[in-house]
Amino acid sequence: MDLSTANKAALISSGIRIGVPVLAIGVGVYAIRKMFKRNPDGTSSTVAPSLKDMVLQKENLTITPSDAALFANTLYSAMLDFGTDEKTIYSTIDKIQTKDDMLLVIKAFGMKMYLWGTRAAFLGQNYNLIGWLRFELDDKEIAKIKPKFDSWGIPL
Repeated sequence: MDLSTANKAALISSGIRIGVPVLAIGVGVYAIRKMFKRNPDGTSSTVAPSLKDMVLQKENLTITPSDAALFANTLYSAMLDFGTDEKTIYSTIDKIQTKDDMLLVIKAFGMKMYLWGTRAAFLGQNYNLIGWLRFELDDKEIAKIKPKFDSWGIPL
């Protein structure tokens, strides 16, 4: 079966009309995702400092791992979706007493995709609790919790 020259040209031009935009979108999404540098723990180096050098001292813990999971879930719920519940964030952080407790909460929080406070599997980026706090709270709100983080030696 022979295709005429006109049919071949039509096939090629329709392939180009469809293929080039699809390829351009794919390259654009890849470039945007690669544009964000990450720390070794997966957090953005411009948003959340790396916590990999901090060691958890189990003898200094005043909360259990299940308490840490509860605090992490409470903080996540306070920041998830549009609108941030600052009062819940402050009261939850006030309940955390030691640096090691906070490190356990950060560990329990883990890495969660973030895109403007919503779940975003495709365009979002993974951040730990520190990254989420820095995105969700403005400078005045961060100033309310920063002294506690400074006393723990955890960069906020």
